[in-house]
Amino acid sequence: MFEDEYTLTKQLGKGSFGEVYLTTKKGSSKKYATKILEKAKFSKSKKAKSYLDNELSILKVINHPNIVNLIETQETLKFCYIVTEYCNGGSLSSCLEQYQKKHGTAFPEEIVQHIMRQIMDAMKYLHEKKILHRDLKSDNILINYDDEDDKKNNNIIKGKIKIIDFGFARYLTKELAESAIGTPIYMDPGILQKLNKDKNYANYAYDEKADIWSLGIICYELLVGKSAYDAESMKELLKKIKKGVYTLPKNISKEYI
Repeated sequence: MFEDEYTLTKQLGKGSFGEVYLTTKKGSSKKYATKILEKAKFSKSKKAKSYLDNELSILKVINHPNIVNLIETQETLKFCYIVTEYCNGGSLSSCLEQYQKKHGTAFPEEIVQHIMRQIMDAMKYLHEKKILHRDLKSDNILINYDDEDDKKNNNIIKGKIKIIDFGFARYLTKELAESAIGTPIYMDPGILQKLNKDKNYANYAYDEKADIWSLGIICYELLVGKSAYDAESMKELLKKIKKGVYTLPKNISKEYI
């Protein structure tokens, strides 16, 4: 039984189908993150169950230092327990927000290079395995610190990146992906046009280049401190992307432009 092996020490988050807890294995000080899902709630949503099954099936076959590691899963009649490694630094988006509050600016280029190198290494690994993430964004990237002082000081250059949330991920077979899934401001423009029911993109299919577009949006966000294309609606977002209008601070190196 899960309760016989693990101790729940603190709630980290709560969602529609369950809760996430900071967890320690009994007889050990090592920390984990455990997602506890109520089966009764999942049984009412085939789509949610499909995303969960999909995420677990992919996490079980991948192993990379910059992708969150699945430790184990357990089930009872009422609950499903998903134990993963714990990342103590929070999300990349929250770390950027903290840095901006403290320094009044986005990350310097040295830190952005440190972060993007790790994200790109993980994505290269996934794409070589023909896996598309499909929801790559700063909220789905966590940071872990080995040293508590680095964590306390938000010393990103000492942090290790961990990509999470593979519910929307899928294998890229001979047929390109067609379902429009993800977060709009990070999405491939073709997918956005499909979501907006643009007739020219009604049958738009995509591959790993959709993830690469998301990488570019994340890189901009880290360098500038905000999204490249903020908008109040899907229509407005598409209009801005089509025009390709965005601003870059004058102090950014030519290599980033």
